Amino acid sequence: MRKTVKTHWLITAFLIFYFSITAFKFIAHPTPFYDWDEGIYAQVGKEMIARRSLVPLWQGQAWLDKPPLVPLFYGLVEQLPVPAEYSLRFATLAMALLALVLLYAFVYRTLRQRIIPTLTVIITAFIPMFVQRAQVLNVDVFLLIGWLGYVIAYPNFWWSLMFLSIGVLSKSLLGYFPALMLLTYELWQLRRPGNKSSPRIRNILIQIGITGLWFVAMIWIYRGDFIRAHFIESQLKRVTASIESHFGQRTFYLEQVWTELGLWHWLLPVGLAAIAVEFWQKRNVKRLFWVLFFTPWFIFLNLTKTKITWYLYVIVPQFALIVACSVAWLKNRKLILIAATLIGLITIKVDLVDHQFFLTHYSQPDDNYQMAIAARSRCGRLGDLVSANTRSTYTTLKEMNLVIGSTRWWGDHPSIVYYFGKPVEFLYSIDELQHYLDRSTAGDCLAIETNNKTAVASFSRLTKINQFGALYLYQVTR
Repeated sequence: MRKTVKTHWLITAFLIFYFSITAFKFIAHPTPFYDWDEGIYAQVGKEMIARRSLVPLWQGQAWLDKPPLVPLFYGLVEQLPVPAEYSLRFATLAMALLALVLLYAFVYRTLRQRIIPTLTVIITAFIPMFVQRAQVLNVDVFLLIGWLGYVIAYPNFWWSLMFLSIGVLSKSLLGYFPALMLLTYELWQLRRPGNKSSPRIRNILIQIGITGLWFVAMIWIYRGDFIRAHFIESQLKRVTASIESHFGQRTFYLEQVWTELGLWHWLLPVGLAAIAVEFWQKRNVKRLFWVLFFTPWFIFLNLTKTKITWYLYVIVPQFALIVACSVAWLKNRKLILIAATLIGLITIKVDLVDHQFFLTHYSQPDDNYQMAIAARSRCGRLGDLVSANTRSTYTTLKEMNLVIGSTRWWGDHPSIVYYFGKPVEFLYSIDELQHYLDRSTAGDCLAIETNNKTAVASFSRLTKINQFGALYLYQVTR
């Protein structure tokens, strides 16, 4: 270990620096869980541990859209005797650092030198999307760890199986990408005369079979409900339709990559040209395969109909690597080192200063957070009428068949469920509001925006107990 740290001292120093500035930000400016992902994963994990369930749960209902690994991990971390906003975010930061270590190892193993791998990690670490996902609860970092870990551990059967399991049990079928890429490569190798079937092909198929047992078990237990929620709605429908308002042009992901790379997007064609020239000179197919390993995923992503920015998360290291390869044109090692140092220092300066790293926060103790905290000690149950815009959007999407079974679960602010700590019912129409009030008993509460007050004017048993900005909190009296 000491020898490894000494050899790779620069990347070690950078990772310590990255951890330190992010940890300082957590401690200096604590914030509540933001909507959407953080509140959802914190609550699902808490329920899984409380009910000793290996199936994700949301307000007691099985959440069949997602595998269990990520919320289970967060649920276990939540048991530590520190505020969850600290423990879960530090755990996420640790996962981000592990992903950067694996990224460095992957590029170092491919190129057998330290400059470009170090530059790749620095660029990746300060891509805005990576910065954000290093600070908030998310599932994407686990998928990235699964992907990078699999290609590094390959062909070791057990280690690669572990990383494949992390990918599959965090992001379902997407976790199979590196295994399918390597399976394709091994099959392609068979085209050469005299080559016999490789035991690696058999091992990959066995690994896919072992990890596939989770799907078999879920189908056995939940039957058609799991097939509909997990495969048809959460997988197939996201590819073939722009569900839940996630629309975008065909160039959506290309434009997002251009934006995420910021100052360095102009180095993309330079890096691609450097990779192409090296291949033309050396005709090293294996090296080209590893350098551009993740690009097929980006091609597939552009073919999907649902456009969500953070789907790019697992591919941004690939573009960071291409940008880093642009310095290879310089040939001379000293010039490469100088260019890489300048790019690295400018990258850090842009994010820390220009992008205001320490002043950028992804949530605040807003009105909904304050309302949920106040309601927790006074209310037995909470109804929340979503905004008029959300109600209108939901109705339109439903008519277009662009919703899934869990769309209604989240409301405008799913973190309300975590901070309220008791049953919350999100209401998507005035009729649902009236039905909720008709069923309410003394002690139940209702959260409603100011412009919807007339909807409850005729309900005499409601008493306003507090107001948070434009948000009113009512309680049902006897």
